[in-house]
Parts: sequence; structure tokens; C-alpha cells
Amino acid sequence: MKNVSFLHFAAAAVFSAALLSCASAPTVIKYEGLPHGSRVAVIPFRDCTISGQDDCSGSGNIAGTIYARVLASRPDFRFEPVSRPVAATEALSDDAAIKYVAGKGFDFVMNGEVNDFYRVAPMTFRNERVGLSVRILRVQDGKIITFQTEAAHAGNFTTPERMLEGLASKLAEKF
Repeated sequence: MKNVSFLHFAAAAVFSAALLSCASAPTVIKYEGLPHGSRVAVIPFRDCTISGQDDCSGSGNIAGTIYARVLASRPDFRFEPVSRPVAATEALSDDAAIKYVAGKGFDFVMNGEVNDFYRVAPMTFRNERVGLSVRILRVQDGKIITFQTEAAHAGNFTTPERMLEGLASKLAEKF
């Protein structure tokens, strides 16, 4: 009986350590704040590029639209969606994103990539998944002001869109 208790204790300790290490890892890093009234261009993110994963198609536009909407709910700033200057699966460097919005009256630009986007059929008891990397850059000098790299998964009683709203809300809380 002591062996069973020790095994349960050891398993619980390992599980707790794993949770703590995940929970303590920052997912949103804010280097500077955005001045009140700032205009931020939100470029639709690059679609995830997982081979054979059909859900990736359009995922960048979905994520970018959700981020623009959630962040636009902040009255202090103007987050405005703009069109993507390259194909949905093509990489867009931060320098190219800045160059694209320069001269259009934006103070900052949000650029990013969807790394995972997986939607499951209802009642299949598999996890929905999303993952992304997002950066807010100052147009004037290209400095990264804030970045977020995060993944989420949940049972299929939610949707990738709801998870993206939660991730966008985490970012919005930093402003």
C-alpha cells in the first residue's frame, strides 16, 4: 500500500511541476505601452502551414479579424484591420509589415502567424487547438512593443474562435 501512495504522490508532484512551469511561462511580453489615441494597423496573420491540415486555410484571416475586434473594444486605442499585402500562407517579415503601413497614418502595426488551427467535429471528444505568434511594432523605428506567443487547446465544446478571443483578451489586458 505504501508503494501505491508513493506512486500517486510522485505522479502528482510531476504533474504539479509541469503545470507550474507552464503557468509561470509568460505568454504576453509588454516592453512599452501604447500612447493613448494610437492607431494600430492589424494585418491578417499568416495561415498555419501544417501539411494536410485543412483547417489551416483561412486561419490567419480569422485570427486577425478576432484580434482587431477584441482589441478595438479598448477605447484608448484604434486597432484597424488592413488587407494582407502577400498571400495568406506567405511569410510577411516585420520589416515588410512596417513598410506596408508606413505613410498611412498608423503609429503601430500588428503582424503575426497562426501556428496551429484545428477544429474537430462535435462529440468526437478530441481537442480543438490554436497557436499563434503576434507582435506589435512601432512604425517609426521597428521596435517590438509587445509580443504574444501562445497555444491553447480545449475539448470540442468550444471553438478555435472562442479560444482566439480568449488569447486576444489576454493581450488586451496588457494595455
